[in-house]
Amino acid sequence: MKRLLAAFALVGAASPALQAQEISPGLWEIVAEVKMQGSVIPPNKFTQCLTAQDIAAGVQYGVIEKGKCTTSNLKNLQGKISYELSCAANGARLTGTGTGTMSPTSFAFEQRLHMIPDQGMGEMHLIVAGRRLGDCQ
Repeated sequence: MKRLLAAFALVGAASPALQAQEISPGLWEIVAEVKMQGSVIPPNKFTQCLTAQDIAAGVQYGVIEKGKCTTSNLKNLQGKISYELSCAANGARLTGTGTGTMSPTSFAFEQRLHMIPDQGMGEMHLIVAGRRLGDCQ
């Protein structure tokens, strides 16, 4: 179950950035945090050098497999983003909504997600934030 949740957590933030590429290439610090009923999952923090090609492909968000997540109703107006999300993996489905902001030097996304079947977890709250540290070394 933890592996499934980790996969969804990393995939979940990928979709809006794939279509709204407003962040700049460089060295990025990214923090992903998942909150859900009955579980304590420590934030995942890492740094990664992102090229323009990486950003276009969505690798900064840990895209695991193509076709596992789709977005709809994506709106991107002056750096403010909203969308609906649907993912499938290992016989479970995840649906939800997301909002966020994006600039050349930072991004922040917040998602409210529901697992189907529920498996007693209730709503999952995903927060992903990134900040550009500078040029890649």
